[in-house]
Amino acid sequence: RVIYIRLKVLEVEKVSAIAWRVPCVERIKIMPQSQPKSQLKSHRLLRIATVFVACHLYFIISQTRQMSATLFQQDDSQYDAPYFGQSNSAASTQQNPRSHLPKWLQDYFDWHVAMRKKYPGDTILTHPNSPGVLVKACAYKCGGLHDRLGGLGWDLYLANQTQRVLMIHWCIPAPIEHYLVPNLVDWTLPWNSSILDERLFSNTTEQHIHCDRAVGEWKGLFDGYVEYMQGEDFWETNIDLALDRAIHGDYSKHKILRFKVLGVDQRLEQRLLKRHNETDPIAWSDSFPAMFWTLFKPSEGLQQELDATFRHLQISSPFDYSAPPFYAIHARIRHPRGHMGQDIESKIGDKGGPDKYGLSWDGPTKQFAIGVAQHALACAQEKHMKQHALHASIYSFYADSEELVTYMGNEYAADGVRVRNMSGVEVLHIDRQQQHPPRSYYSAFVDLFIASHASCIVFGAGNYALLSAKINTRGARQCLIRHYPDSSHAMVIRTIFLDCNETLDLIPTSLEREISDLLEYNPIRVGEKT
Repeated sequence: RVIYIRLKVLEVEKVSAIAWRVPCVERIKIMPQSQPKSQLKSHRLLRIATVFVACHLYFIISQTRQMSATLFQQDDSQYDAPYFGQSNSAASTQQNPRSHLPKWLQDYFDWHVAMRKKYPGDTILTHPNSPGVLVKACAYKCGGLHDRLGGLGWDLYLANQTQRVLMIHWCIPAPIEHYLVPNLVDWTLPWNSSILDERLFSNTTEQHIHCDRAVGEWKGLFDGYVEYMQGEDFWETNIDLALDRAIHGDYSKHKILRFKVLGVDQRLEQRLLKRHNETDPIAWSDSFPAMFWTLFKPSEGLQQELDATFRHLQISSPFDYSAPPFYAIHARIRHPRGHMGQDIESKIGDKGGPDKYGLSWDGPTKQFAIGVAQHALACAQEKHMKQHALHASIYSFYADSEELVTYMGNEYAADGVRVRNMSGVEVLHIDRQQQHPPRSYYSAFVDLFIASHASCIVFGAGNYALLSAKINTRGARQCLIRHYPDSSHAMVIRTIFLDCNETLDLIPTSLEREISDLLEYNPIRVGEKT
């Protein structure tokens, strides 16, 4: 466009006013007045500069308004599955999402969706021709979020092998639908079914014993075997025996089977390769986030909490792959392996453990927690200087102690530390601390999803932060930093990470755990000859 401006040298407001009304200035013609040439030249330059400055300010503010509108909108689209219809600069996410899943998972999801469509509502349970259902049930002592969701590969494998529709149900701390709802695949129990025990849905976190008993009335896929804290025989033979019973034996007659097992990632990788010639290990490949976000998205209440948190932390809107990188730092102090050999007290002293009653904020306990957090931050800063030095340092810190979060937010804000919980709201463990309203447990999911969008994840004891890495879509699986060792990591981590020692050396590390071989399974059923 051509803008004709005829103004005196000091009429800057009029120039700015014109510039604010146009989206861009491509060419400027200034009609000269009768003035000395030197003065006219100076005036022309000033006018041109003024217009361009005004236009530049207009562009910046208009972009800011547009970004704010995108960032602050409160709708479900922000947390749709990143591999499904998201527009971003990451080449991998612009492809067909099915390309991130092995064929057996693609086929299972297609079949699952078709069955839920063919048998809507509770007809999936009542119709004589409907397939069986396999329920991943959390009724009592189910562990944290990684224990519940980190074995999704195993869950889907068992459902696929038994040709049953996978469903997920929690009794504690509350039904899972308070926090996660189906995204593209419906895994929920039909709440209005006349054949389901109403005790399954009566729990509001005050009491779960009735829900527990209702779940216990279903036959278990692994009845007769040690399903929790499994031994080697479970992986070598018992799984095959249980699957054969569910497919060909008496348990094939039961419409609903339940299970609770937390599968070891290395064992699934072994079984897929040896039994099915499948090279995708699921747990630490692109298949896991694709699988996770296919199944889940935040509930409406959790979505609102997430939107508010992203605004508060001022990091980036979810799946904005052009946003600056940020680090997620997790300190797990209350975990039994998070303070081994240390004199740690709970909030009620020696009358109970810190994982159930919270961490004391006094004396040696306080100093130990601060020391762990400071070391974790130093590890993140060391990596930031080596990999992201051209970007501002942004560290989202979260922990299982509200006092520690507040401390780090106050003391290290100038260093780029941002925290969500500065109000001192108690951080609850979803398994160890019960009888609280469902919203009280939002923080566990908010912190998980924040870290799932980080560029690097700094983790310590426990496996909670590792679930964030598994579902991460911004490359954090290639930027994992361990600030505190934990012997259980050998059972979970199947990728290279950086070990950060006391001198802040970042040492590339891989953990290999010896497991027994998986033999071929040739069942001999009733009526067959040996």
